Amino acid sequence: MAAHEPRMDEPAPGRAPRLPAFVRALLRVPLFYKILLANAALVLVGTMFGSMVTARFVRDQPGRPWFEVAGLLAVIGIGVTLLVNAVILRVALQPLEELERTAARVRRGEVDRRAPDSPVADRELDRLRLTFNAMLDAGAAYRARLREVAARALGSAEDERKRIARELHDETAQTLAALLIRIRLVQRAGDDEARAKLLDEMRTDVGRALEGIRRFARGLRPPALDELGLVPAIESHARSLEEISGLRITVECEEVAGDLPPQAELATYRIVQEALSNVVRHARATQAWVRIGHEAGRLVVAVEDDGRGFDPGNVTSTEGGGLGLFGMKERAGYIGGQVEVASTPGGGTRVRAEIPLHDDTADG
Repeated sequence: MAAHEPRMDEPAPGRAPRLPAFVRALLRVPLFYKILLANAALVLVGTMFGSMVTARFVRDQPGRPWFEVAGLLAVIGIGVTLLVNAVILRVALQPLEELERTAARVRRGEVDRRAPDSPVADRELDRLRLTFNAMLDAGAAYRARLREVAARALGSAEDERKRIARELHDETAQTLAALLIRIRLVQRAGDDEARAKLLDEMRTDVGRALEGIRRFARGLRPPALDELGLVPAIESHARSLEEISGLRITVECEEVAGDLPPQAELATYRIVQEALSNVVRHARATQAWVRIGHEAGRLVVAVEDDGRGFDPGNVTSTEGGGLGLFGMKERAGYIGGQVEVASTPGGGTRVRAEIPLHDDTADG
């Protein structure tokens, strides 16, 4: 006996049969109108059927009360109405149950799960499904960016440790070792002139080692931020960056002493530092401006340049600046602020950060 071969109009095994177009259109009618049309149809059919049955009953059995059959029909009509409404609600609310099941799976760790398309969902429920899936996609993208930032931060920290260890070994440790040798030579020096020469060399080596240690400390945390405040620290960093890169940087700042708590000052400094670093590395600019001022109870920081610009919507971490922009937004978010980046290809870039000011009344 030959095996059964499915016809072209048969559904594929394991898949639901494809519904006719008019049935799919009917199922996608909004829930309100589904219930309204179903009840209207029930009322119309029930009224016609009940009138016909009651009239025939009265005609065939004129001696019996007509309300007996009317009551029986009413009970049947109520039962049919409840049954039909239950079926409609069950079918119409199936997409919501799919959303609930998807949310439960995501909570259990299936972060790639998404709510499936439903042939019975109306436009409102379909928009809700699309919004729900878009939120899950945005959360997944955010987690991926966080993993990238964490990996980059760990890599940068490890590279910084290696750099400091190498410089300490190659510069400071060797300088101190040379000093030990010179101390022995000083002890053995027979005349004052040789001893004075060795001491001068030792003084020079000590100064070089001290400057190296200070350079390490400035790289880890700028001393000007603690000693002088936010604005002088930014001005000092801008001058250092000008000397290294040749970029002209204009700093225009209002006085902000005492306006920000220490963690907000550090976050603001790091945002400006990262913005200027992006200008030097990516913008190909000749001039940059740093402006700090007060606006509506917030500290507003803007870093602008006249460089080549870019499309912020298409920046990825592989292009070098994506994680920097993401990191600035994260730093601002930790202290209740926000960062906006405005740029167009060939039109320069503007990074604007809004930082909440310190509220003295909250301390009391």
